[in-house]
Amino acid sequence: MPLLTAEQAQRTITTNLPPVDHHNEVVEAVGPDTLRLRLPFRPDYLGAEPWQDGSGRVFSGPMVMGFADTAMYCCVMAALGTSVIPVMANFNVTFLSPARAADLVADVRIVRRGGRLHYLECWVSSDGESHPCAHVTSTYRVSRRAN
Repeated sequence: MPLLTAEQAQRTITTNLPPVDHHNEVVEAVGPDTLRLRLPFRPDYLGAEPWQDGSGRVFSGPMVMGFADTAMYCCVMAALGTSVIPVMANFNVTFLSPARAADLVADVRIVRRGGRLHYLECWVSSDGESHPCAHVTSTYRVSRRAN
């Protein structure tokens, strides 16, 4: 079972991360080694150029990557509790399709817990789309807080 509730996990975003890294994200669900995070849509998250097929503007890549990182950080905190400090050691993103002008949803799971390294996977989707827009894998080094 997760050590933090959805509300407690959500609070770690605003408590532990600098203001530039939180954007009113909402933790919708936590489970054993899983988390679902929603980023409410704002037009200023979109790039300036319309997508190449003329369908409109899409999320900037850095915004999608930052959201995935926040979701994975929050998943580690929810699973292990506030006595840990997770620090990203590796981050790999594959953009599968444009992130459309809608809320973004991240579904994260801890694939493997190691002694200090934890391996995570995240699928990011535009709300209402049937396929993900990004697949992200990451490794977090997890340390215990000093008492």
